[in-house]
Amino acid sequence: MSQIFDVKINIMDNVDLDIINSIEEKCCKGESLLQNELDYYLNYVIYQTRKILSLNKNKELSDYSFNFMCDTAQSVIARYFDKLNISYKPVETVKAITNDILGHSFLIADFKVDDEVKTYILDPTYNQFFDVDRCSENNFKIINGAVVKTPDLGYFALKSDENVQNVVKNLIRSGYIELTESNAKIYGDLFYKTKVGSINYFNAKLEMAGSIYIKSFKKSEARLTYSEELLEGLGMSLNPIYKSNLKKIV
Repeated sequence: MSQIFDVKINIMDNVDLDIINSIEEKCCKGESLLQNELDYYLNYVIYQTRKILSLNKNKELSDYSFNFMCDTAQSVIARYFDKLNISYKPVETVKAITNDILGHSFLIADFKVDDEVKTYILDPTYNQFFDVDRCSENNFKIINGAVVKTPDLGYFALKSDENVQNVVKNLIRSGYIELTESNAKIYGDLFYKTKVGSINYFNAKLEMAGSIYIKSFKKSEARLTYSEELLEGLGMSLNPIYKSNLKKIV
């Protein structure tokens, strides 16, 4: 797989399971994490999810595009979070941003960090939108003055400034970013620019404020594709290390 950015996805070869156990326990009990704990934890969750997806398809993790696996990844993480009382929302781009754009599923999740709630986008399969062959201008297809097909997100990222590209590269690598207004705008706008319909200077000017994306993501009513039972049947369930009190608190 040849991508437009020279970025390798994060591989965690030596996971400290004692640290993960401690963090899972804190999450389950609603306790606050330190920022470095959360970063370690999210890297672990994304890595484990990517590993599950690649093993299911008999692919090499470091060179897998995760095409059409977004809803599976979304369900894997969500069902795992259910076991730890972590608050999340599944989101679909075509429902949360606008119709007629690239369809994609991801999660937003809340974590208490230094006694403050922070929200994160979790998107393990984001790198699928940066394949060289699908990110060139010749992927635009226009019929009777209307765009009927666009390139993938990478085309628009290449047209953006260095700050946008740095955020994109970080998300490709780690699979998560904090849901700030600036990050939400970057994330949302790149999908918005894949909208088909009337030409808008090849979609370059399709954009919205980050606050609008955040509001829409948090109001999401998308549903998960897979139940925990289905994931277990497929051998794709992610289970906590922490074994105590895993029933969801009501």
